[in-house]
Amino acid sequence: MVLEQFGYPRAPIGSRTGTWAGGGIWGVRGRAQGRRARGSAGSAARQGRGVAERLAPDWTPPPAARHGGVFTVRQALAAGLTIAQARQRRERGVWQRVAGDGFALASVPLTPWRQVQAAALTWPGGVVALGSAARLHGLPVEDDGVVHVVVDRRTRSRHRLVSHRLELDPPDIVPAGIGRVTGRRRTILDCLGHLPATQAAGLLAWVGTRDLLTPDDLATSIAGRPRTWGTPARREALIDLTRGTPSTAERRLHTILRRGGMTGWAFNQQVWDAAGLIGRVDVLFDDVRLVVEVDGLAFHDAARFQADRTRQNRLVAAGYTVLRFTWADLVDRPAEVLRQVRALTP
Repeated sequence: MVLEQFGYPRAPIGSRTGTWAGGGIWGVRGRAQGRRARGSAGSAARQGRGVAERLAPDWTPPPAARHGGVFTVRQALAAGLTIAQARQRRERGVWQRVAGDGFALASVPLTPWRQVQAAALTWPGGVVALGSAARLHGLPVEDDGVVHVVVDRRTRSRHRLVSHRLELDPPDIVPAGIGRVTGRRRTILDCLGHLPATQAAGLLAWVGTRDLLTPDDLATSIAGRPRTWGTPARREALIDLTRGTPSTAERRLHTILRRGGMTGWAFNQQVWDAAGLIGRVDVLFDDVRLVVEVDGLAFHDAARFQADRTRQNRLVAAGYTVLRFTWADLVDRPAEVLRQVRALTP
């Protein structure tokens, strides 16, 4: 049936109620409507078609304005669209599925915030977590193409919504529009335990240089849930964070500096300005106020790009010179890296 194309479950076989499982009303004549006079029913149907015919292609139901442009088919039908028109808008690419039961106009970017709204419309009690929450918080985690949601009972994943069973405490959850997500600290802890090793190492280096996570945070998390999923990986992260272990790219930079006979530098150093802590820098030549940063191989999205540039501007405003090198610089042009650093450290 056409309604199933929108992802709603099939009505029970033999049902004559004219409604779909879950209670969604689709404008199909039910038992109560069947008892109405035919003239009244026909007049109402003609009136409904007239409303739908006047809706512009970029129309969305009123609730979408509160959800960042995200809505459900049920909301669209309740606002006057017909089933046929809803199907046409989907087939012609006017609508795109955000996730679960959430749709949006095709011109609307599928941002992490809108994915949270779609998850809330589909599973109202769920909490967006893991990489999906990380991207909302601006953490450097790759988009794996799905939306991770913690639910309180076994739920089948559907339409890019993936269900998880994790133990969450009230302080672990923050609101996001009509939805809920894990807070930044809890999100970091979850990702360190669940992401592939390379991505987790990149995230640890990123949050460690910005003092977003301390060894005490990790130790407390491990002690509180010693047998939960991801604890072994978090223990490894705790060792690295306590030692201040640099990323692969940072280690390569250190090798270049040592082999070049450079002295007077330290890695993973805090830098401050009048407004407070700017963050930790990869390498600091304190005597000449030179900061050297490496981009490494970690994923860079728009949020991380903006955060890095904001931090760099604060460093420059505080009187530091900043050199930035890519992984390709360190691997393919180490002599040039050394030459540029030497030029600024007489």
